[in-house]
Amino acid sequence: MFVFAALVTALPACELFDRPAEKVVLSVGSRSFTPEELRAQLKAMAYEQDGMQKGRLDALIEGVVDHYLVLEYGNQQGIQVSDEELEAVVREIKKDYAEKDFQDLLLKGFMDYARWKEGLREQLLIQKITKKASEAIPPVSIEEIRAYYDSHPEEFRRPARVRFRQIVTSTREEADNLQKRLAQGGDMAATVVRSSRVPASAGSAEPGWFAKGDLDELIEKVVFSLPVGQVSGVVETPYGFHLFEVLGKKPEGVRSLAESMTEIEARLLGEKQEAFYLTWLEELRASIPVNINRELLKELELE
Repeated sequence: MFVFAALVTALPACELFDRPAEKVVLSVGSRSFTPEELRAQLKAMAYEQDGMQKGRLDALIEGVVDHYLVLEYGNQQGIQVSDEELEAVVREIKKDYAEKDFQDLLLKGFMDYARWKEGLREQLLIQKITKKASEAIPPVSIEEIRAYYDSHPEEFRRPARVRFRQIVTSTREEADNLQKRLAQGGDMAATVVRSSRVPASAGSAEPGWFAKGDLDELIEKVVFSLPVGQVSGVVETPYGFHLFEVLGKKPEGVRSLAESMTEIEARLLGEKQEAFYLTWLEELRASIPVNINRELLKELELE
């Protein structure tokens, strides 16, 4: 949920003005950190992880640097989150929690409401800056989608699938009685709702499609061999006593380009976004000054 991300990213504010050089362990553009402030930043970065281990220090510092490079870029571009935008998101988050539960969540994150709120503002700002910068990413073209489809044929092979209802009872006697009732013209869908121990996701009036390999071996053997529209005999499994009705079957085949287009577009767009973000961060590192006092850094106590 959004609130958990906000807790994690609620980093303590650092100073925006100059400090004596000997007290600054890290600076990113106009932002600077004392050793104490950087330690707090690193602890926030390592929230809900295994603590700040020495082997992870460089990675955590790199994360702090990247975080503030993005914020510095946003500051240069005049990108802000208004109080109205912030309050709207706060209301959206809090509506899912009783007030006591919300306060307990803040306590679990070792922060007060004001600090959490500022962390949330910073998270929203990061999202806003990244979204603005991402406008430079070109859309995925139909030619790119077609090329991916043609060069990855194995990804679009589709196994045989089946769609079915099932009734599961605790005893064979109960299953036998239900089978007799169905043989006399009873309605399977209504019987599922009244008599089955399984949830809707396991075969109700609106079951989903299952591919070979998705089901228990005993169940799979029955439903893939049963003709569409026919009710099975009683099948015993470790889960109980079953009656199955197959509603539809689809043979093994290959998804068409039209069927696969949305999935391919999302994949290619994600790859473009990742590549863009990495390149963008490199450009920010080249254009925004970053200074690390390695001597002071050695004095940081890792817990």
